[in-house]
Formats: sequence, structure tokens, C-alpha cells
Amino acid sequence: GCSVDTFDAVENFIQNQDDVYGAFGIHPLNAADWSDETEARIKSIFERNPAKAVAWGECGLDYHYCDEPEEKSKQRDVFVRQLDIAAELGLPLVVHTREAEEDTLALMSEHLPRDQRIHVHCFTSSVSMAKSLLDLFPTNLCIGFTGVITFKNASGVRDVVAEVPLDRILLETDGPYMAPTPFRGKVAHPGHVYYVAQKVSEVKGAPLEEVLATCRANTTRVYGI
Repeated sequence: GCSVDTFDAVENFIQNQDDVYGAFGIHPLNAADWSDETEARIKSIFERNPAKAVAWGECGLDYHYCDEPEEKSKQRDVFVRQLDIAAELGLPLVVHTREAEEDTLALMSEHLPRDQRIHVHCFTSSVSMAKSLLDLFPTNLCIGFTGVITFKNASGVRDVVAEVPLDRILLETDGPYMAPTPFRGKVAHPGHVYYVAQKVSEVKGAPLEEVLATCRANTTRVYGI
């Protein structure tokens, strides 16, 4: 749940589905939702669901649709508050960053301990950004890749996959969007993670079984599940 209007539905879902876990926070494009009341509401979800609400987020910076300095400032303020809360509570953090690399790195560096558990989600940025993140948080930061890496025009993201060590990769879909080839244009779902793993295996020249087992262990390290 990363907007106020999704919290109840996501909380109900994780409470009633085995082996489904939730993250709760405020997405940067929903930064206007942030308030003291929203903060208290999110914290209460974690208190009610200690075994099923497992991470704070997704939160971060997204300047793609953001032209006004005031909007960017609001995003930064909300991101900083959520960084501080995740660090204070010892919760894993799901980070969204798009077209905001410099600010994302600066704020994470300033507000998080170096052993913070972090999932940089749906990564489509540069090799240099990936290396900076991995260097800043050398133990418990993992980078998530989606079906994007299977797209014909995504050679730049595959270059990142090649450079990121396998023990720092998470497999994801970012459903319902970005279903992998050969399911382009359809609704993405967790079953598509297998196709992401296949492409990671191909890019890295590693056995598929090794990719799946290592990324499973990475998930446990970051999320504790």
C-alpha cells in the first residue's frame, strides 16, 4: 500500500492470504497524502500486523512528472521522514527513484545507516547509480529488476544486471505493469518472476537454479521472509 486509499485493502489482503506480505508507505507521486495522521496510520498497520507487514515503502523520489520546485521539495521532505522512520523502527525499506539520482543518493546517504536493509525497486537507472548504491550500502541493499530486462529496447538495464553481483539482486514484476516478454501488454503477476530470472541467468551466464536460489536467499536477507 503506497497511497492512503490503498492501505485498508492491502492490509485486509495480507491478513487473509497465506504467504503474502505487505509494505506500507507513501509513494513520491502521492507525497501530498503525507501528514501526521498518515504517519500514525501507517505505523498502526505495522503494530497490528507484525508478521505480515514487513517493509516500509515504497517511498522515494520521482521527478518524471514533477516540474515545480515546490513539488520536488515536498517529495524530498516526505522521503526524508520515511527514511528516518524506517531506520528508527529497523524496517526494510522499498525505494522508488526515477530521474532523481543525485537527490536520492544524497538523502539515503545522510539518513540511513550503512547496514539498512533496502530494496531499490524496479531499477531502470544507470550502471553508475547502481554502483553508487551498492558502495554506499555494502551489506543489505539489493537492486530489484522486473520484466523490463526482457524488453528488446532495454539493453541499458541489462547492462546493469551484468554489473550487479547476483547476491545483490531481487526478482520482481512491479505488477500490474511491465509484464515480461512474451507477455507484453498483459497484466504482470508474480508468476512472471520466472521469466525475469531466466533473463538474469542469460545475462550473467549463471545456471537458472543458482539465480533462483540466490535471489530467494537475498529476499530472506532483506525482508526476513
